[in-house]
Amino acid sequence: MTLGIIVALAVVVGIGAGFRRVPATIGSLWMVVNLGTLNMTGALLGFLPLAPALIYIWATARRTTKIIGKSVSVRGLRVFIVLSLLIPLLMTLLAWFMLWDASKVFDLAAPNVGEALVSTALVNGAAVVIGLRSRIWRALLLRRGLPTWPVEAFRLAASFLLRMMVAGGVAALVYAATNMGAVVDSYGITSSLTGAIGLSLLALLYLPNIAIGAMAVLLGGEFHVGDGAVSLFTSTNVNLPPLPILAAVPNQTIPGGPFFLAVTALVAVATVYRFVKTRGFIEAPVALAVGSGAAVAFLGFCLSWLAGGELGVYGSAGALEWLFAAECAAWLMVPALVFMLYVSRAGSVVVEDVEDSSSTPTSTDSDEDRTEESEDPGDQDDRNKHVTQGEQNDQTEGVEDDEVPETTEDAEDTEATDSSVKQESDEHSTGVSEADTSDKPAEAQESEKTQESEQEESASAQDDDKE
Repeated sequence: MTLGIIVALAVVVGIGAGFRRVPATIGSLWMVVNLGTLNMTGALLGFLPLAPALIYIWATARRTTKIIGKSVSVRGLRVFIVLSLLIPLLMTLLAWFMLWDASKVFDLAAPNVGEALVSTALVNGAAVVIGLRSRIWRALLLRRGLPTWPVEAFRLAASFLLRMMVAGGVAALVYAATNMGAVVDSYGITSSLTGAIGLSLLALLYLPNIAIGAMAVLLGGEFHVGDGAVSLFTSTNVNLPPLPILAAVPNQTIPGGPFFLAVTALVAVATVYRFVKTRGFIEAPVALAVGSGAAVAFLGFCLSWLAGGELGVYGSAGALEWLFAAECAAWLMVPALVFMLYVSRAGSVVVEDVEDSSSTPTSTDSDEDRTEESEDPGDQDDRNKHVTQGEQNDQTEGVEDDEVPETTEDAEDTEATDSSVKQESDEHSTGVSEADTSDKPAEAQESEKTQESEQEESASAQDDDKE
């Protein structure tokens, strides 16, 4: 705002108009930056240059990102958003009152206050949304337990609009280069170097408007100035204002016009493909595709409305808002649905490695057959012998639990028998008896222990198989 006031003062002093025009000049500049409407000498100017507003949005968005930083409280974020919208709206009201007061002295009139407030809200709202970045919006949705695919939908829509705007700008410049005669003739209204520089600067400020008009033509719609209209299929020629950039507006039917629809198709497919390719996970692909169509329709309608308006005695200029929005939605949503349906189908497929069935025993094979195939007969005999000893131990323990000895002598015999049986079954803890140990050499004892350990492991494996 400070920079705008300085520019206004410089302009007023430079043209020698006097300081009485300073309030009206400041108010007019604020309306231009926020794409309001000007009413001067009975001519309504709503077709304002879009470049100052884009520069303002870019600068405000960067400032917003810097202020927010990497973390912000929800309460602080609410206050910031409210102030970011409320202050510009109050400034618009102040600028409107300045123009209303100046209309009593100068030949101008205050614009429609409702349209001025709406355009101000859209311009500053876009700056706030862009400045907060997608991470803040995702965090807000996750805090409410909501899905985050709407953020991705708006990002996809904005990416498509930006690429199409660049394509429209390139197409406009190429056509203006082929119509260089009209560009040169437009400078005939001025004979001074200062006037030529000012006319060139004004043409550059209107370049985004012409790029959006060319974008509407590439989408299959039309760009009109009053009664004149141009599209890929037809063209109606009318007299245009002497502005160099308007030489990019065709004055005859474009040769091979329908074939330029391929440019839009390529941009749409490339945008969706790059979006899918750069993401490892896509939440709700089908909903994202439909949501991107709705988002691009909303953004396209707002963009075409801000870029168009009344152009004095020439009438309304710009793209048809409803047609522009519908075409943007159709061109983006169709390839998005195709890609997202493929992603959804691919995401539902699970691949799992399965062992070869030839190496896996079937359920009809008996446990005894699998044991015989995997073991030697000698190992099987040792295992059966060990199982017989285990059953004998179980029977002996059952006798201890169920029967109570009547005499001490029988109890001693029973204890001796149980001790002998337990000594044979507990091979890991006691090994063999002292008598056998003294008669056998050390190597033989170690061999027997190893063989008995292998028998126990085989028996355990067979029990697990049976279970």
